[in-house]
Amino acid sequence: MKKIFILSLLGLFFTSYAQITPIRVGPVSQYGELITGKNSSGKGQIYGTCDSVANGKEVQVRGMSLYWSLLDNALDFWSEEGVTSMVNTMKIQIVRAAMATGTEDWSDGKYKGYTADPNTQKNYVKKVVEAAIKNDIYVIIDWHSHNAHNQTELAKSFFSEMAELYGEYDNVIFELYNEPEKITWSQIKDYANQVIATIRNHSDNLIIVGTPEWDQKTNAAVNNEVTDPENNVAYAFHYYAGSHCFSGQTSWGGSCEGQNAVDAMNAGLSVFVSEWGTTNANGGGDPMGDNTGWQNWMNTHKLSWANWSASKIPEGSAAFSSGASPTNLQFSTSGNMIKDYLSSNPSSYTTCPEKVSTEVKRPSSEMKITAVSEGIRLSTSKSGLVEIDVFDMLGQSVFSAKEYFNQGSYILPLEKIKAGKYLVRARTGKQTQTITFQKR
Repeated sequence: MKKIFILSLLGLFFTSYAQITPIRVGPVSQYGELITGKNSSGKGQIYGTCDSVANGKEVQVRGMSLYWSLLDNALDFWSEEGVTSMVNTMKIQIVRAAMATGTEDWSDGKYKGYTADPNTQKNYVKKVVEAAIKNDIYVIIDWHSHNAHNQTELAKSFFSEMAELYGEYDNVIFELYNEPEKITWSQIKDYANQVIATIRNHSDNLIIVGTPEWDQKTNAAVNNEVTDPENNVAYAFHYYAGSHCFSGQTSWGGSCEGQNAVDAMNAGLSVFVSEWGTTNANGGGDPMGDNTGWQNWMNTHKLSWANWSASKIPEGSAAFSSGASPTNLQFSTSGNMIKDYLSSNPSSYTTCPEKVSTEVKRPSSEMKITAVSEGIRLSTSKSGLVEIDVFDMLGQSVFSAKEYFNQGSYILPLEKIKAGKYLVRARTGKQTQTITFQKR
């Protein structure tokens, strides 16, 4: 009985969480983790770890953004059935979980934002993330707030948990701030730097950072980027076809919003259109503006996107009509337009060869631990935060430390531990290594 228990314990250490297995081969298997990079002209783009950064290998994924997690007409689709239906019926490659973060209290107290009811909101997100992983598509975990810089500690706690739970999956993208209002880039950057550092304790996955004035001043980050040790950050751009333009000038004489995104890309920043709509910015009315022109613009610049919104709320931008359900999608005027745009997404995908994926994967660190007579030797080829935990053979913690190590080799003497046999686990980013250690 004791041997079985110890083997089970070892299994827990080698696999931090129960693995979610995809039920199909989708875009994540083909492209791998999404990463930022520049083409040969220095233009910022998005690539996949399967082929790495190379001209002609830019990755553009297209799909849907869920509506705020606060209404029945939206939450119906925050489910495995809803995500799967969108994969099968609309061919989506990405879904965005736009989690309500504040003190919202909608439907007479039935739905509350993360600040008021964090566990419920986290459970909504988990359903969508796990459904996306099963369907082998990408998923954006979105802190859907216009005031995130006033919620820094809450956001750090939330993203730390999400990154620890799901940061090992290539599917997952973290969006830190939905549509900052008229605040300075320095305020957004200060907030983002803190949250990025929290995520990087667990994951090297792509992070999307919001930009001023409802994600339309993407060029604000030019020559003033956020701090990311993994250099894997894209900057958000949002538009609504009835309210914004992609080239030329606005009606009031300024440069079109789309030009701000192009300027950012030409300066070497990667851009992600994490939300856009076919209507006015308020979501009302039928589709309007130059939707075809916007599509051509995004395709020309190979921009990934998520359309607002996968819901049946009574707004023109909602993709589904009032009779829709998670297992029976019925489309609005906007939804039929989006379904047509998505019809050119691939119908099938090819798994990236493991050899290629392994060679080009950018690990959060290269770490190795070995038992030596003096204690534990930690060797790392990359600086980073490392968590060390030592357990006795009954699974009880006897030592724990969390320290930043520079590149090199270190001896952890563990001199205060009694003689005996132990399990030692070291973790940094998405990499975990566990060994047995005999203290004499």
